[in-house]
Amino acid sequence: MLSWLENGLFALGQVLRLPVMLLLWGCVFGSVYVAAACLVEWVARRRDRNAFRLSRWLEAGPALDPAASRRQSLPGSLRGMVDEVEARRSRAPLAEGDLENVVLEREARLQRGANLARALVRVGPSLGLIGTLIPMGASLASLASGNLQAMAGQMVVAFTTTIIGLATGTVAYVVTTFRQKWASEDVREQRYLAERIAGELAQSQASG
Repeated sequence: MLSWLENGLFALGQVLRLPVMLLLWGCVFGSVYVAAACLVEWVARRRDRNAFRLSRWLEAGPALDPAASRRQSLPGSLRGMVDEVEARRSRAPLAEGDLENVVLEREARLQRGANLARALVRVGPSLGLIGTLIPMGASLASLASGNLQAMAGQMVVAFTTTIIGLATGTVAYVVTTFRQKWASEDVREQRYLAERIAGELAQSQASG
C-alpha cells in the first residue's frame, strides 16, 4: 500500500511537469511585459515631471478650471484627476465625500497597476522551485537505474527552472519597487491637490 501511494505521488509530480513549465513560460512573458510597461512609464514620467513642482503650480493660479497651458503642464495623473473632478461638477454639485471618493478610486487604480508584478514576485520563484524538484525526482530515479546521461539531462532542466524562476521574480521585484514609489508620489500629490480643490469649493460656496 505504501509503495503504491509513493508511486502515485511520483507519477502525479511528473504529470505536473508540463503545466509548471507552461506557467514558467507565462512568468517569463509576464516579467518582460511588466518591465517594458515600467520602462514606458518611466520615460513618460520623466517627460511629464521635468522640473514640475505641484506647490509652484498651485501658486500660479486656481486648481479648478485652470488655463489650458497650466492644465497641460500637469502630469498625467494629476491632470486626469482635475478633469474627473470638473466632469463630476458639470453633472451635479459635489456632495460631501465625493472628492475623497475620487481620490480613493484613483489610488485603487494605481495599486491595481502593480498587481501583476507583485504576483510574479511570489509565483516566479515558487514555480522555479517546483520545476526544480520535479526533474530531480526523475534524476534520482535515473541514477538508481544507472542511466547517467538521463540523470544529467534532468539536472540541467532542474537548475534551468531555478534560474528562470529567480530571474522572473527579481525583475518583478524591481518593477514593483519602482511602481510603489511612483504610486506613493502620485497619491501624495493627489491628496494635496484634493485638499486645495476642497478649499476652493468651500470658498466659492461661501461667496455664492
